[in-house]
Amino acid sequence: MCILCVPPGSECQHQALCEGCQRPISDRFLMRVNESSWHEECLQCTVCQQPLTTSCYFRDRKLFCKQDYQQ
Repeated sequence: MCILCVPPGSECQHQALCEGCQRPISDRFLMRVNESSWHEECLQCTVCQQPLTTSCYFRDRKLFCKQDYQQ
């Protein structure tokens, strides 16, 4: 079941695509950042490739950790 579909239990006719890798997200949960869907492993800083687990910064459709965003 897709967590984006309502009501619960209805058949999902779509599958979210990951903004990072463009593959379908079939995980039970997906990450949502700025109205885009992500696999948890694809949610990483564009510059240093560190996982973004607690916070992230967004500019020009790219994700950054705090340090790289400030630079």
